Amino acid sequence: MVTAVIGGAFEFTRNASANLREKDDSINPAIGGFLAGAVMGLRSGSTPAVLGYGALTAVVMGAYDYTGGTLRGGAKDKEMDEFERKQELRKNRRIPMEETISQLGEGRGIYGPGYEERRQQRIKEKYGIDVPTKSTQ
Repeated sequence: MVTAVIGGAFEFTRNASANLREKDDSINPAIGGFLAGAVMGLRSGSTPAVLGYGALTAVVMGAYDYTGGTLRGGAKDKEMDEFERKQELRKNRRIPMEETISQLGEGRGIYGPGYEERRQQRIKEKYGIDVPTKSTQ
């Protein structure tokens, strides 16, 4: 009997919150999970149990929906070699160095070609100091 109430409370609350919020995201199952967990906690008769079961169920149901219905990650293509798959992932995330420098600026480990010359020129103009060039060894 209690499991039917738990399931009904979850589904009703999830659908009601989706309708009221007019969004279909991971918060709706979390809200439904909180109410379903609270129903589980009602059997013990203490407020901390109601809140604890509700919070635990809300986190689990919200995470489950957020990860796409699985807690193991996405399904892998069994036909593609693992090395090839990782190479494809790396290619998708690379952006040209010029674009990175234009967005972030130089410094903090990101230096474009000709940085040393531009640095020497800036220091010379601003402070009047000649900076010695670095010798490559």
